[in-house]
Amino acid sequence: MKEYKGYLFDIDGTILLGNTIIPGAKEKIEELRKAGKKIRFFTNNSSKTPESYVEKLEKLGIKTQLKEIITAGIVLLDYIQKQYRDKNIFIVGTEEYKNLYRKMGINIIDNIKDFNNNKIDILIVALDTELNFKKIEIACKLLQKNILYFAANEDLVYPIENKVFLPDCKALCNMIELCTGKQPIYFGKPNNIILEYALTSLFLKKEEVVIVGDRLYTDIACGNLNNCDTILVLTGEGTITEKSIYKPTYIFDSIKNI
Repeated sequence: MKEYKGYLFDIDGTILLGNTIIPGAKEKIEELRKAGKKIRFFTNNSSKTPESYVEKLEKLGIKTQLKEIITAGIVLLDYIQKQYRDKNIFIVGTEEYKNLYRKMGINIIDNIKDFNNNKIDILIVALDTELNFKKIEIACKLLQKNILYFAANEDLVYPIENKVFLPDCKALCNMIELCTGKQPIYFGKPNNIILEYALTSLFLKKEEVVIVGDRLYTDIACGNLNNCDTILVLTGEGTITEKSIYKPTYIFDSIKNI
């Protein structure tokens, strides 16, 4: 396998399954660090803050710096800060994620009583582990108007322990699309914006980096669409028999085999 200076590791299905570390992940990351490789945890999961990921990974024995966590939610927040920080926003997402916006002084509106006369400028959808029907109802009503519509990532599901899969951000967006006919602009993998954000963080070029993940249509697609090498691991959603136009540079059973 080619030598790389940087590794962009997906988290769910690649490093972790739910709250369980994948065997060999800790040791492999330590091995790469000792070899002088730069590490970033490159996830589409937008339900958690980078601080939460640092805490979670460290509890599982993986020492992590805040700068090493790159999430689709953070990339979207960065875009909103730069382009729309004075707008009113409704988020289908966790309170933890919404608090990131509040800390930046961005106006998040949660309770909307009059859908005909509200002043919402932007709808954002993220992975929402606190989802209820009211949030979906509000999103559908808001999209009857001509407002901006953004979403964190295009993952349909995310894996947890015992080969169970739960609905991710795009599954929520698909439900909203069935009702409204509207699709959001996505910010996570496989889109170029999140890869460029990661490369800037690493101070590396894409040919010096490899993306490691368990999904063909996000992780591997991110590499294919943006001319970056990829490794598919078979510990999450992707399988060796899965048919896809997206082809990994390498395939390994697990991160420990890299």
